[in-house]
Amino acid sequence: MAKKQPLRSLNQFIYGCSSIVLWGLLEMSIGTPPVLSQHGLPRLAPEPPITPDAPPTFQPPDIPPRTITPPVYQDDSKQFQLYRLDIGDVVSVSVPEFPEFSASSPIDPEGNIQIPILGRVAVKGLTLDEVETKVRYELGRRFLRTEPDVVAVLTSSRPVQLTILGEVAKPGFYTVAPNSDLTVVITGAGGSTPRADLRSVIVRRPLVDGTVLEEKVDLYNPLIKGKSVPDFRVQGGDTIIISRLEVGQDNDYDRYLISRTSLNQPTMTVRVLVPLLPSGTALRNVTLPSGSTFLDVIASLPTTDRLRINVTDVSLLRFDQEKRGVITQSVNPEAALRGDVSQNLPLEDQDVIIVSRTLLGKVFAAFNIITQPIRDVRSFTNTINDFATGNFTRGN
Repeated sequence: MAKKQPLRSLNQFIYGCSSIVLWGLLEMSIGTPPVLSQHGLPRLAPEPPITPDAPPTFQPPDIPPRTITPPVYQDDSKQFQLYRLDIGDVVSVSVPEFPEFSASSPIDPEGNIQIPILGRVAVKGLTLDEVETKVRYELGRRFLRTEPDVVAVLTSSRPVQLTILGEVAKPGFYTVAPNSDLTVVITGAGGSTPRADLRSVIVRRPLVDGTVLEEKVDLYNPLIKGKSVPDFRVQGGDTIIISRLEVGQDNDYDRYLISRTSLNQPTMTVRVLVPLLPSGTALRNVTLPSGSTFLDVIASLPTTDRLRINVTDVSLLRFDQEKRGVITQSVNPEAALRGDVSQNLPLEDQDVIIVSRTLLGKVFAAFNIITQPIRDVRSFTNTINDFATGNFTRGN
């Protein structure tokens, strides 16, 4: 028994060493080294599970565009009542639950406003409702868990720059006050001409995506029927076109009534060409309110003027835009003074009244020898002026 003790001790020593080695190998293969467990990178928290059946917070049709391009609209009449933001407007954005996002900012030359933390937001061409939707979506997507309430208010409007064309006294480019009415713009351009068709006032409004809205405004029928004209507000970039009264469409159009309204050009110029004794001619420019008649001309002349004496040979010359030529009509002043309405003709701007039939014949003789035909009111007026001043030559 004494000889077996060393052998048993040797076996126990070998078994113990093998256990230590095996345990070390096992720890190295599946364990974490102490150094890494103490100084390794922290693990990220697991993301919350996504429920497949949960509806999205922001429906695709409601997502505002990533650019400043507004949608294309179908109903132009309603869209003309919407105010679209542009450079120079000042917008106040308020987020009541998170005031750190609230701010008032002008729209910069690139069409953006500046909101704290959120940064620049493109708003050119958008309505205030669309600005609220866009800011609410961006805050909910980038900074907040849910979309907050957002209120956008226009605190200062830009000046309105527009173009007016067609049958107005002074067509061109104009800058008007914000929220100006269409009738104010027409009046500011000198009023409509006698050839204007106020039943068809065209307003074209471009959008930032290139779409052009167009609206036809009728200003004539409300005036005829004694109703208020449409409350149409212009915006920057609008183009206003006053249509011309076409031939065949003026049978039921009361030009005389329109000439007495504030929409028409306030004054007109009538020229009176009279003979001088013993020879010569005199041209008198008479400025009258629009809508004046032949008797108004007589009343404005001096009491010693030949037109106010017993003169029966009087003619009215007018350049007709539709016929593109000069027309003439005889007028009897004495009959007009006696109350003959047919002789009290309504006048138009740049009409010419010629006293004496002989002088009328000389004028038409001058028309026949000019080398260039009279094509418009300007050439007609220049020809009459040249005839009266003696500067008329065959080369005109």
